[in-house]
Amino acid sequence: MQPRSRHAAIVLATLLAVSGMSATVSSQASAAAEEKPSALATGVVNKARTQSLLDFWTEERMRAATPEPVPVADPKQVQTQVEDVLPDRASEGSLPAKGLGPQASPKNNLLAGSRAERWGRQGSMPAITIGKIYFTRVNGTNGYCSGSVINATNRSTVWTAGHCVHVGGGGTGNYFRNFIFVPDADNNREPWGRWTWKYTNTTVGWQDSGNLHYDVAAIAFNSQPAHGNLQDWTGSQGYKFGQGQAWSGVNTFGFPQDGYQRTDFSGNDLWYCLGNTSRASSGDDRMHINCDMHHGASGGPWLQDLQLSRGWGYIVGAYSHRDFANGAPTNIIAKSANHGDGAINVFNDVSVR
Repeated sequence: MQPRSRHAAIVLATLLAVSGMSATVSSQASAAAEEKPSALATGVVNKARTQSLLDFWTEERMRAATPEPVPVADPKQVQTQVEDVLPDRASEGSLPAKGLGPQASPKNNLLAGSRAERWGRQGSMPAITIGKIYFTRVNGTNGYCSGSVINATNRSTVWTAGHCVHVGGGGTGNYFRNFIFVPDADNNREPWGRWTWKYTNTTVGWQDSGNLHYDVAAIAFNSQPAHGNLQDWTGSQGYKFGQGQAWSGVNTFGFPQDGYQRTDFSGNDLWYCLGNTSRASSGDDRMHINCDMHHGASGGPWLQDLQLSRGWGYIVGAYSHRDFANGAPTNIIAKSANHGDGAINVFNDVSVR
C-alpha cells in the first residue's frame, strides 16, 4: 500500500470507529415519562473512547462545523404542559477550584441592550464557563451550539438547548454524537482545553415531538487527568428553575454567526445582550427577550443577576428559536423554552452522571 493510500485508510478507519460507536439508549425513562412532555427522555451514553473523539475533532473539522439550524415554530403545535408541579430548584454559581476568580473590568459594565455587543473579557468568568459545543448530526455533518457550565453534583455538566443534542421528534434514534465542549472558545483558541462527553438527555416533549416548549438539554462531560472536573477548572453558573418566566436584568450569551439585521457576527466570538424576559402569553409559557443573536447562539445561557464581582449569575433560560422567514429573523424577539418541570427533570438526571 502506498503512503497516501495507507493514510487515507487510517483516516477512514478512525471516522468509522468514532461514528460507529453510537451512544446507547439509557433505560431511565419510566411509564410516567411517556405521558408528560416535560418528563425525562431516554438519554444516551457515550461509548466512544476519549482519544477517538479528540482525534476525530481535527482543527479543520471544527472550523468547518456549521451552527445548528434554529427550529421553526409549528403554529399548530399545542401547548400541553399544565402548570409546573415540581418543587422549584435553585443554586448559586461557583468559582474555579484552582483559584482563578472573576476579574472585574471597567470597560465592560453589562450595559448592552437588545443589540448584541462583543463580550471582550475572555480568560475570566463568566466567559470561561461559556463555550461552544461541537457534535455530529444524525445525517453525518458536523455542527456547533453554545452552552454553559452549570453548578451540578457531578461538577461536569453543561446546559444547552434540546435541539443541540437531538433532532427534535422521532424518538431515541435521533440523538447527535461525538460531543465535545470548548470553554471560552474565542476565535478558535482553546485556552481551557477540550472536554469529551459521557451522557446527554433532553425532555420527552423534545425527543418525541420536537415541541419547542421543551427545548432544553444538558450534557455530562468526562473529567481530565490534568484538570479534574470541568466545573473545578472553569467555575460554573447558578440556576433558578421553576420560578416563572418574568425576570429583570438578564444577560444572554452566545456565539452567533448571524442575527436580526446584523452582518458582523462570525460565530467565533462571544456576544451578549441585556434585557428583561417575559412570558409569551397567558397560554404560552415560552420566554421572550429582545436580542438580535440567531444561529450559533442556540443553547447559550440567559443569566439573571450576573455580577462581574463574582463572575456568575443564574441560568433562567437558554436560546431556543425566534420568528424567521426565508432564513432571516423577522423581529428582535429571541425565545427560550420555559425552564420549569422540563428543565428540572433534565437537570436532576444529567447532573448526577
